[in-house]
Amino acid sequence: MKAIAAGLFGTLLMTGALYLLTAITGKNYKVVGVLATMVTNHTTPDKGLTRKPADLLTGIILHYLIGVFFAIIYFYLWQAGIGRPTLSWSIVFGLLNGIFAMGFWFTFIRLHPRPPAIPVMSYVMAVGLSHVLFSIGVLIVYTL
Repeated sequence: MKAIAAGLFGTLLMTGALYLLTAITGKNYKVVGVLATMVTNHTTPDKGLTRKPADLLTGIILHYLIGVFFAIIYFYLWQAGIGRPTLSWSIVFGLLNGIFAMGFWFTFIRLHPRPPAIPVMSYVMAVGLSHVLFSIGVLIVYTL
């Protein structure tokens, strides 16, 4: 249960930061919307994000399930003696997780038949770096 709560909180923290970045910059870093659009292949004719509630629900569920999955991996690694639940190790895990996410997103966007119009390189970088926030969120819940 702790891993589930940690994954949900870490994902919420990360997602909130990306939506705040969207509001500040005017660029599209809406990770749930991008994921929903690409997974359902419902890019709008003007290359925008899907607005269909079912698609967005799919994006939310997938995004949070992935977060819980990675929180479980963190817990397993800590229990196996790989890293420790500390801020420095969380940053390391977040950077490694972020590098994985960057590779995934870059490949997914490039191979997708109809990706939405997003600032690809800055999106990939923002999503990658936001995984440090995810890891810190996981740490916060784990240590409570």
